[in-house]
Amino acid sequence: MRLSPLLIGVVIMATAAGAASAADLPLNHVVLYSSGVGFFQHSGMVHDDETVELSFRAEQINDILKSMVLQDLSGGTIGPVTYAPRDPLERTLRSFAVDIADEPSLGDLLSRLRGADVAITSTSSGEIRGTILGTEWQEKSVGEDSVVEFEVVNIVNDAGMMQIPIWHIKDAKLLDPELSGDLRKALAAIAANRDVSKRGVELHFTGAGARQVSVGYLLETPVWKTTYRLVADQGESFLQGWAIVENTTDTDWEDVNLALVSGRPVSFTQDLYQPIYVQRPDVPVQTQVAARPKIYGSALEEADEGEMMADQPRRSMARMAAPSAPAAELAAGVVGMAVPGGYGGGAIAADALSAGVAAAAAGEEVGEMFHYAINQPITIGRQGSAMIPIVNQPVETDKLSIYSPGSNSKHPMHGLRLTNTTGLALMAGAITVFDGGAYAGDALVDDFGPGDERLISYAIDTAVEVAPEAKGGNQIRESIKVVNGVLIAKTTQTMQVEYTIKNSAEETRTVLIEHPRRSGWELIEPKDPAETTRDLYRGEDGAASRRAHRADLRERRSRRLLHAVARAAR
Repeated sequence: MRLSPLLIGVVIMATAAGAASAADLPLNHVVLYSSGVGFFQHSGMVHDDETVELSFRAEQINDILKSMVLQDLSGGTIGPVTYAPRDPLERTLRSFAVDIADEPSLGDLLSRLRGADVAITSTSSGEIRGTILGTEWQEKSVGEDSVVEFEVVNIVNDAGMMQIPIWHIKDAKLLDPELSGDLRKALAAIAANRDVSKRGVELHFTGAGARQVSVGYLLETPVWKTTYRLVADQGESFLQGWAIVENTTDTDWEDVNLALVSGRPVSFTQDLYQPIYVQRPDVPVQTQVAARPKIYGSALEEADEGEMMADQPRRSMARMAAPSAPAAELAAGVVGMAVPGGYGGGAIAADALSAGVAAAAAGEEVGEMFHYAINQPITIGRQGSAMIPIVNQPVETDKLSIYSPGSNSKHPMHGLRLTNTTGLALMAGAITVFDGGAYAGDALVDDFGPGDERLISYAIDTAVEVAPEAKGGNQIRESIKVVNGVLIAKTTQTMQVEYTIKNSAEETRTVLIEHPRRSGWELIEPKDPAETTRDLYRGEDGAASRRAHRADLRERRSRRLLHAVARAAR
């Protein structure tokens, strides 16, 4: 009786003697990365030769196989890590005597059991025992113009051959215990393939006496998130940052040392748990072509001995240059059956393996990393979450009214220029802004490092109104010349936009105007913008209380115009 590799592995693990529990290696260190993985480290004591069993969900085994690190810190030896393999379901099902991989109907299943002894109970004939001869489709006339098709199974027994319509069958029993057992095992393999319960992984440590050991591994984890609260004031504000952490593992985090890492290291998954079989070429056995009899004709005349000797080398060379028909056929057969790409079909095997890996395969971009070490042990129950403070200190801020025509063509936004003076690399997240002791609005901020500046906006500044007006410009011809029948004219074009700013508030506003950067255009006024980004110029302008004034922005570009010139007749 055959067992699938999965069942064999389960039996081995269930009967392992002397295995320690996971409690002997408690989880004591967790590092969560913003790329969606976490590093988990267990440490504890083992004695002499000992096996420690950890359990994981089936979908976590790939990460375990890719990343697990074992250490025996007291001079012992690390043994093999054993686990139950997972063969592809189709391959497992094909290993049984009864093939049900394609969900066969009852008729198809009985056809595949040809030659098996069965006991079939039908609605018309009761129980019939015999050997399956096969199945077939038959037709029966119903009425004058209707024909019904139905499937029957042919049974052979001591009484002869009988036909039983499939739709008359109430039940069917396999009389061969081994064949019946294989059918049950195939069904059990299908059920096990749907099972997402835990899988055991055994760690083997070999040595003498008590020893300190550790095991670490990576698992997929939710991305830890950040949120901030900012109490705004002119000059210096107070920033409080929180990390939102979820424990979606099946292990309680009890007094673990938790670290949070910002950045985007490369992280991917790879299917290492499921066996991968390389496609190999099917090369037929090469056989020698049997020699055929030959009928020789009689000579017209006999040559003398000298002629025969003189002609011998020429005939020998002819035989070497032109092989006989059987030899030529053999050579042609070998060449014709060769696998393209060289001996053994190496290209086919490599493609099959890389496709299996690549299909299962997925990647992320590399980024700068920053480490947040939590200075006290953290306890989070499994499937639980927590908010952990990571920032709690003052930062530099400047209040601004930020005008972006693409966002709001009439009013600017209340905003802040935030300078990261915390000494920490702050991750992107939401900022809840409080101003004057009251809630002022929400903002978003991107990642920014120590000393960097970021703009945030959190509310519409309805007290300030901005009206942009394009004033056009002029075009000046700088030079003109003719070269080889082509007129080349160089011109300079200028454009002007006038921003009218009206401040109805009691206090003076600093208005930051964002103007789009255009390819080929150069900013000439103001000469020194407050900031320049990939896509924008930012210029600051003071708007006095209860006043309106104008701010100009001018750009220019140089162009070369080419025109063909007709040559003068000679």
